[in-house]
Formats: sequence, structure tokens, C-alpha cells
Amino acid sequence: MEGSTVTVLRLGKSMNIAEENLQKGDMLLLQAGDLVAADVKLVEARGLEVDEWELTGEIMPSEKGVDEDDVRIYRGSRITRGSGKGVVIATGEATEYGHISNQSHKQVDPRFPSLANRTSFILPALLVPPCIVALSHDSYQALIFLLAVIAAGFLVLVQNDELFRYVFTSRTIRELERRRIQVLDVAALKVLPCLNIVCLDKTGVLTTRDIEVKRISFGEGKADLASFASDSEIVDLTKVACALCNDVFFIERLSQANPIDRALLAYALKNRVDLEQIALKYRRIFDKPFDSENRYMVSGFEVEDRTLFFAKGDPEVVLTMCDDYVSASGTTKPAKADFLLSTRVNADAINRQGDIAVALAYRFAGASEIPPSSYTFLCLVHLENPLMPGVRDVVTALKEAGIRTVMVTGDRPEAALEVGRRSGIDRGARFCLTGKHIATMKLSDIARQSAYVSIFARLLPSHKGILIRALQQDRNIVAMVGDGANDAIALRAAHVGISFVEHSSPFARRASNMLIDDLTDLLTLMQSARTLEWQVDCLKLFKVISATLIVGGSYFWMLSRVA
Repeated sequence: MEGSTVTVLRLGKSMNIAEENLQKGDMLLLQAGDLVAADVKLVEARGLEVDEWELTGEIMPSEKGVDEDDVRIYRGSRITRGSGKGVVIATGEATEYGHISNQSHKQVDPRFPSLANRTSFILPALLVPPCIVALSHDSYQALIFLLAVIAAGFLVLVQNDELFRYVFTSRTIRELERRRIQVLDVAALKVLPCLNIVCLDKTGVLTTRDIEVKRISFGEGKADLASFASDSEIVDLTKVACALCNDVFFIERLSQANPIDRALLAYALKNRVDLEQIALKYRRIFDKPFDSENRYMVSGFEVEDRTLFFAKGDPEVVLTMCDDYVSASGTTKPAKADFLLSTRVNADAINRQGDIAVALAYRFAGASEIPPSSYTFLCLVHLENPLMPGVRDVVTALKEAGIRTVMVTGDRPEAALEVGRRSGIDRGARFCLTGKHIATMKLSDIARQSAYVSIFARLLPSHKGILIRALQQDRNIVAMVGDGANDAIALRAAHVGISFVEHSSPFARRASNMLIDDLTDLLTLMQSARTLEWQVDCLKLFKVISATLIVGGSYFWMLSRVA
């Protein structure tokens, strides 16, 4: 994908380069979340799992290791867990993915149609009798013949709907490109005017991608940003956790971290943490990447003569992993019922605001505890996640056009309901369906329930695809707007998949039919598609009127001359 960057080792140093600059023989660095940009021969793997659905159709990711000879990972696969290194053996069209793409690929530009077909000559043939009469009765034979040829040519062209659709479509695409909207599949323009359901992802679509840390709550429930100015051991440990507990294994990839990790890294930098020094001091020895199913991640590090583990994720999950907690003063206390209750109440309050609650925990462990069986609760992080500009207007405009809006997200139900209320998707919603519900229901049951529910939370990528299929029942035409790799299945399943020119996963962009700059462009895109269909309909009316006037007028003249 043009504009994507990858990390390679050259001359012993890691560096970011454009994907199109990859060369055969480069050492490509891979980590969770990456879309593999070339065919590689694996030379190092640490807990590596690869989603190869794009090439093999296998739903479940497969484990990859270097125990066997010649283990390969192909372009178009996605790294779901762990990290690794591989030698590039093919790039671009020389890859297996490239071979498949050349056999079947999306039509980017409309094809110029043929100027005429067999049916195009039916109406011009009707002009032959009047033309013969005119040539036999008038002396201006050359002029009459010329007028007949012009009229016949006009009738041939005016019947060619595909020719005029090509002209109108090409002009529409150029106008959209000037507004930074890319049409990757021309056929999708015909579908847009028929939409009656639009599914919207939450983070990055309805809410901003620029998440910020609003406050940090320690064990007693005190939210205190100013405590970061102190030099207590627990405050320093929290800074380190914000800097290191993420899926970024190579410091050159910090800019490509997910929004939550970027927010925590930005907060650490704001509080004078030197990321390069931290990366040198703490050597990563263990990682369990975050995934939508487990809802937490673990990172392990060697620092001096100790081993330190951090856990980060959904407070509800992290709390079950903790036997005790630490206060801002550094006192460790057992995690009793009152602590668990107050922390859950704080997390629920954050989610009800439509923001994000993330828990951090730690453990100094021995060599026999990799990873530890229990942790010490460190803090609760409140991440502010405001709505994207213009979201309310877009949702309102869609509703006024008779198009239903639906939210599909992997976030907590409380957060999803609040964002649904603020965005106007469902102002009075008190309940939503979750991935656990969908996993136990038949497709027909999901379709029946989805007619009444507009907010779906805690969805895995496969759940989003199932939901799209359910919504497509009863001849509904469904569009999906998403920006993450976990939206790719839904983007493919929808009649029209829409992602973003920037700030989208390459996997999401490749699964989409159209790319927009921001959500408000969705209205522009739909209006342009309606205008295109209106132009085509006007042409059809013009064709009927002009053909009637030319052919009917010719026969009327012929009858008058004969009489």
C-alpha cells in the first residue's frame, strides 16, 4: 500500500522505510499488528502467530517458528501475536499475493465502453423509410443524406447508457479525488444510493484517534496527575509502565503504536521519560500481545539483577489477576472486596462517560515465574476519547435521509452506550448486544434482534462480519465504515466497505471499496453517488424524448409528403 512504512535492519541498524523501497535480501522486522509487506523466510520468532486468511482462507491464526526448515510468511498476512525477523525473498508483484492480485483485482478506473452494439441500430434503422422518401421527392439529396447520417449517429450514441455513465462516473471520480476521496471500486458508486444501513466503528470513526491521559487513580481511588511530579518509587514505576507496557518492540516503530499505547507513551514523554534510555536499561524477555478476546497484554523485562513484568488491559480482567494493590505512597495492601468494588465503580464511571479505562499491574518475579501467576495492581488510567468533529451532524443527516446508523465496536458496553447517546445513534439506548450474545445465536436470531438494537459492543472481528451478514437479511443494503485491522472482515462482508485515506490500518484500506478523509466526507460521497444516478436517469428521459421526436417527426414528415 502506497504510503505504508516498514522496519528493516540495514548495516546492523533498524530503520523505517517506505514499503515500495523494500529490496530482496532485506531483514524485515515483524511485530503484532503488522501487515506483512513482502514474502519472507523466517529466521527468528518469539511467540509468533500469523493470520493468513487473505491467502489461505484459514480463519484461525497459525503459529510460526524456526524449528522447521524454510518457514515462510507471505505478503498480505497479518501478525496477530509476538514478533520475529525474516529475510525478504520477494516483493511487489513477484510475491504470492501479487500473483493472486494480478489474477483478480478491483477495478480502480471505469472502463471505456464500446460505442455501439446490435440493439443500438434498431432506432436508426427506422429512419430508412423516411430517408428514402425524402431522397426521391426532394432535390437537396446531399443535405438530406447528411442530416439522416447525423440523426442516425445521434440515435446510436444516445442509446449507449454505458458510454454516458462512463463520462459521468469519470467526472464524479475526479471531483471526489479533488476532495481527497478515493474510489477503489467503481461498482460501489451504484450501490451507495441504495444504502439503508450504515455500520460505524467507534474508536477512530465516531471518536478521535488522538486519545489523551486525563487522570491516573492509585489504589485508594485518588486521582492525582500532580503526583507525577514527585520522585516516589511507585510514581517512577508508573512512568516506566506507561513507556514500556505496549506491543512496540522496536523504538523506531513508536509512531505506529495503537492509539492507547500512543497516549501512554505521550504521557511518559510529557513527564520527562527518556524512551531511548528506558529501552536500553530494560531488556524485553517476554511478551503476550493484546488481543480482543483476552483483553489484556503482558510484557516482561530484565533490569539490572531483577525481572519485572507489567500487565495492561481491561480493568475487569486485570483485577482478576491481582492479589494485592499498591498505593501512591508505596504501601502494598491485599486486594479485598472494598478495593475491588471501588476500582470497578471508578472504571464503570469512566466508561459511562464514553471514555476508556485501562488498568496497569506489575510484579517483580523470579526466574521460575515467567510469566507470574499473580500481579500487584498499580493504577487505573482514565483516557479521554472525545467525539470526532461533525459526528452528530453526519448521524443526523443519515437519519433524515432514511438511513439507519449502527455502532459496532470491541469496546465495553458502557462506553459504547454513552458514545451512542452522544453521537445520536441511539439517544435512549439502555441495552446493547455483545459478542458473547452473538456467539450463541443463530444468524436468523441475530437478524431479528438487530432490527431493534443499534449498538453492539465487545465484538471480535469475526462477530462484526457475522453481524454485517445478519443485517443484510431482508434485502438490506449495508455499508461499513472502519479504520482498524479488526474491521477488515466486516469491510469485506458489507456491500460497501469504507475506510480512511490516512490513520487507517493498511489491512482496512485494502479491504475497502472507498477511502475518505474524515467521516463528514461520507455525506459528500453519498451525495455524489446520488447526483451520478440522477444524471443517468435524466439521460434516460432525454433519450426517450429525443428518439420520439426524431423518429416520430421523420414519419410524420414522410406521411405528409406521401399524402
